[in-house]
Amino acid sequence: MRRGIGFVVTACALMAPACALAQTPPILYQPDPDSPIGEMHETAPPETAQMDFLIGDWDVDIVLHQPTGDLAYKARWHNHWIVDGHAIMQEWRGPYATGAEFRSYNDKAQRWEGRNFYAGRQTWTESTGTFENGEFIVITGEAGANGAFTNKERYFDIKPGSFRMMAVRSFDGGETWTEEPSYEMTCTLVG
Repeated sequence: MRRGIGFVVTACALMAPACALAQTPPILYQPDPDSPIGEMHETAPPETAQMDFLIGDWDVDIVLHQPTGDLAYKARWHNHWIVDGHAIMQEWRGPYATGAEFRSYNDKAQRWEGRNFYAGRQTWTESTGTFENGEFIVITGEAGANGAFTNKERYFDIKPGSFRMMAVRSFDGGETWTEEPSYEMTCTLVG
């Protein structure tokens, strides 16, 4: 689906050995007070409401699982309606990566589609997502130290004010997936 969070995690895996020896850098988070949360537009496809759970400012606890050991750190996520409530902008601010994703529902394809950009990658990537059994599943193509892979994020345990996410990888185009997650996140709504 997208390289967004998967790229952040991959980038952190590459930097983690050096970062583990130093203190976690601060999160540069300065949301624009003129950037309101907003609301979904009444003419947007009804499926757009599926993303209501994601709207808001989130404190994120993330654990990156890597061969050299786990790296735990905190990040901030600002998610709000844009384009008069027809799309969502997701701004990620962490100590190791900063980026944004623009996501909207494609009524014809019956799926969520996103494009994201992260400072460390300097290129646009694409994602797709669907809701299955109350969970949001995001698929993206990635490239890492071991070559190309597919990243699958699973947003689950969705409750008012919190949700969790985990990701697994496939190195054979989605035929099989890693048993252990590459990262796990717990997101808690701020305020």
